[in-house]
Amino acid sequence: MQLAIKAMTVFATLVCVSPMGHVSAQSSGPNAAEGAWWDKGGPPSDAVPDLTGLWQGRTSGDLSDSTLPGQELILTPYGYARYASVDHSKDPNGFCLPPGPARMFMMAHPALIVQRPDVVAILQESQRTFRLIYTDGRDHPEDVADYPEFMGSSIGHWEGETLVVETIGVDDRVWLDTSGHEASDQLHLTERFRLVGDGNTLEHVVTYTDAMFFERPWTTRRTFERQIGGRILNHSCSENEQALEHALPLIGGEGLDRAITLEHVEDGNE
Repeated sequence: MQLAIKAMTVFATLVCVSPMGHVSAQSSGPNAAEGAWWDKGGPPSDAVPDLTGLWQGRTSGDLSDSTLPGQELILTPYGYARYASVDHSKDPNGFCLPPGPARMFMMAHPALIVQRPDVVAILQESQRTFRLIYTDGRDHPEDVADYPEFMGSSIGHWEGETLVVETIGVDDRVWLDTSGHEASDQLHLTERFRLVGDGNTLEHVVTYTDAMFFERPWTTRRTFERQIGGRILNHSCSENEQALEHALPLIGGEGLDRAITLEHVEDGNE
């Protein structure tokens, strides 16, 4: 009996009883009546940049349309040959495979960023996929090349108000965009996330480095808008899918007529 009384006493210190008699766990989270700042569109309560929130922008399309001046996408001969022969019926995303670290943020679905001091999680509504960016000072695993992942290995650090993320170890089955740009297992991504304006716009600048597919590193800039009051819904890629078995080959990158190789640059036709 005494043991039972002691157990009940300990339990009572961990929970509280509401006026209606329901037992609820104590919480140090936001006031339920006020809600989270990022869900209302207001600024965070402190000066530390906080990317937490639901974000959405336009889909990846052809990333060569989003490059910064002087940092255009220039294909190697091998990269051009792959782009010219890419088959859109084989887009990994159409087979419910994860879209890769950067493309996952450029979907026709919103993505929720959840930020902690030691890790940043990106939760994508499409296929309910997730990505982890470690900001606790760790390095990439020593065996990262032996175990490539669709989201790769991502580590980040803050430079002022910008989150800088380095990603390697990306599975070479990943497509970089809907247009059909591919990459090798040597792909290196450098991403910069930064809040701009009133804090309800997120700037995403990505530098792609892969000497097998691209003559030099190239950089894109996209912006995403905060989805105030929104939430992630359930999306299962394969649920009720009945069309893949009827998919026909569709050869060539969607932007092939505008694709740039070193030959175009040297001929002054860029």
